Amino acid sequence: MTGRVSGNVYGKGGSMHMYAKNFFGGNGIVGAQVPLGAGAAFAFKYRDQKNVCFALYGDGASNQGQIAEAFNMAELWQIPVIFVCENNGYGMGMKANRSSASTEYYKRGDFVPGIWVDGMDIVSVREGFKYARDFCNSGKGPIVVELNTYRYVGHSTIEKRHGYN
Repeated sequence: MTGRVSGNVYGKGGSMHMYAKNFFGGNGIVGAQVPLGAGAAFAFKYRDQKNVCFALYGDGASNQGQIAEAFNMAELWQIPVIFVCENNGYGMGMKANRSSASTEYYKRGDFVPGIWVDGMDIVSVREGFKYARDFCNSGKGPIVVELNTYRYVGHSTIEKRHGYN
């Protein structure tokens, strides 16, 4: 899909380089999509567009400095962005509690409110995102949504020797 000339990026990228209209997160820098999402949300607010931006990242990227910086600016400017942390318990091959003093990622937004959602329950996911979207659309600014999920396989082929179940 991504490596073929007939694929969605015409053979010029991999799984981290997918692009589509209104999708700005295709890059290989861990956590860099979060400030990009905050910037897109700022543009929505500046242009008085009634849109909400979703900025997705994993628990392994949660310790990147640009995430805290994006949270801070988003709260200062009350921009309509939903920061989504997929918490599967691992950052590449390392358990989250070995790299993070606080693994309750929805509480890390400083003054940005957050909610915890069971990412394995589709009804909870739907309701959680409905709440987050309504929160942003009401002009209250950003929100963090932590999706607690399960990791069935390793991050890369090197991790095939690890058992995650």
